[in-house]
Amino acid sequence: MLRPRPLAAAVLAAALLSCASSPPQPPPIASSRVENEQPFFNWGAHPFEIEKRLSAEPFEIVAVEAAGGGVTGANRATLKFADGESMEVKWKTFPPELDHWNNSPRKEIAAYRIQKWFLTPEQYVVPTSVVRCIAIDQVRKWKADVQPTVADTDCILVVLTVWLRHVTAPKDAYDAERFRSDAAYAVHLANLNVLTHLIDHRDGRQGNLLFADESGPPRVYAADNGISFEPWVWNYFVTNWNELRVPAVPTQAIERLQRVSKREFEELRVLVELELDEAKIYRPAAKPHAPIDADEGVRRRGSVLQLGLTDSEITGTRERLDELLKAVARDEVPAF
Repeated sequence: MLRPRPLAAAVLAAALLSCASSPPQPPPIASSRVENEQPFFNWGAHPFEIEKRLSAEPFEIVAVEAAGGGVTGANRATLKFADGESMEVKWKTFPPELDHWNNSPRKEIAAYRIQKWFLTPEQYVVPTSVVRCIAIDQVRKWKADVQPTVADTDCILVVLTVWLRHVTAPKDAYDAERFRSDAAYAVHLANLNVLTHLIDHRDGRQGNLLFADESGPPRVYAADNGISFEPWVWNYFVTNWNELRVPAVPTQAIERLQRVSKREFEELRVLVELELDEAKIYRPAAKPHAPIDADEGVRRRGSVLQLGLTDSEITGTRERLDELLKAVARDEVPAF
């Protein structure tokens, strides 16, 4: 099982030292409690509103185009809802096997869920993502040859993710000088790095981490989180974010993570549960069941489809959280 290297005091201290003889000190930032006057500038709406609309409300697909240079077949789609409002989303179809090392919907949902342990909606670093099964007839209006994702159903399983606006894709998200001088940047980047460390994010290629541009407040986002939770293959040729790259972490985030309970970990076992209706379309189950098989991330039994983290992936997440909290308690990782 692959794990990030243990948090080492020497490595983290080196990021804070201006010379080898100086003792490690946190960056000169007044506080990690940065107010954001436009918290959803890049989202267009509150994350909870987006969750509700994408997961349950009917919509019409009015436009679809390729989304950037990714290799997993993502599209940029415009959805129009019954009230006339439109929303742009990243539309990523499930792989035929429902889970793949380079396209793992369940891990995308897990990343979105875990950030809720320690971030408020105003601080989210993972854009809202939901799983939905779209009626095949609706999808064929823009792609005639598409087939149902699962045999004997009449729908396409997709992950819908709100399309972030006013963002750029830097070659490297970490700027040590800006971290020391820009409090808002430092807080949001450190929050992102705490999340990427917890989920063992191992795909730091350009475009997976996004920066807000100069038209809005400083923000950073993890836009693609499928290669995570101890993947057996990952992107070896880029600087990844599974380890802490920032020299200090927000006190507020650590205080919240100290309160994470067994219940939050248990909820990772069943992140999504869908059940076929009479029209052979998967709909959210009224009452999710216990994991059908805790050793598998994708589980099917009869009309039920479950997505979740495996026992092994949950154990790894818990160990990374425990390791981080102990490192902060020992002052190996400064908090600000």
